[in-house]
Amino acid sequence: MLKFENWDLIKRKIRQDDVEDLGIPTGDMVCKAIDEGNYELAKELTRYFIPEGKGLHDLYCDWCYDIFDKVAKKYGEEDLHELLRATQSTWMMYRTWKGMQKMTPFERLCINAEVFRAHRCGPKQQGELAIIEESDRYIMQLDPCGSGGRMRRGDVVDGTRSRLEKPYNFGATSKAYWWSWNMTDVPYYCLHCAMCEILMIEWGGWPMHVTAYDPDPHKPCAWIFYKSPELMPEEYWTRLGFKKPDNFSEVKGAQRL
Repeated sequence: MLKFENWDLIKRKIRQDDVEDLGIPTGDMVCKAIDEGNYELAKELTRYFIPEGKGLHDLYCDWCYDIFDKVAKKYGEEDLHELLRATQSTWMMYRTWKGMQKMTPFERLCINAEVFRAHRCGPKQQGELAIIEESDRYIMQLDPCGSGGRMRRGDVVDGTRSRLEKPYNFGATSKAYWWSWNMTDVPYYCLHCAMCEILMIEWGGWPMHVTAYDPDPHKPCAWIFYKSPELMPEEYWTRLGFKKPDNFSEVKGAQRL
């Protein structure tokens, strides 16, 4: 039997069902409540999807940042760059890049909006995004994103501090590297966004999305999807040490500056 009740220890509702029902997916419980005409319970359970996944989502984000921090501090920041390249250039990013090549810019926006809604973006961590269309691009604004942004600002839902402060003290780049958008003080976690751009430029000559990273953690970041590579400002290559190709018809990769 479903028992969706408050638990004082965690200060919110959680499923405390009978043992035989505790393993039933919440989505199935939503459908069951609708079938039984219990629409208010169905609404409650639908809203529960977000906090139900928060603990594991945030744990893995914090854990990744902690791993990156320990690698950079023990072996050096250049070795963190190599770690990001080695892990992102295989199945993770290459598969994504190959798939996105088959999509229109709007389709790339749609698939990434789905990802970032699930990524718990926004001030309430409910997956809120601001989507803006301009003549040459789509802008997906993250205020904040559910990982780097949350960890930079601190978690307003859990009431925990910025991961760059005590007791975490996770680090940021000590100098401007070509693989950190030529910026200092980029949190180690956020560097994977730069690496995504680097790999797409190396493989295909242009990044299918670019990150508008703001050094101020209290301002939003954004992912920008240009409607064609020709429309993209040259800075999106030069900030990573590349030259924008003159022609994209047969380009395989961009040249280093």
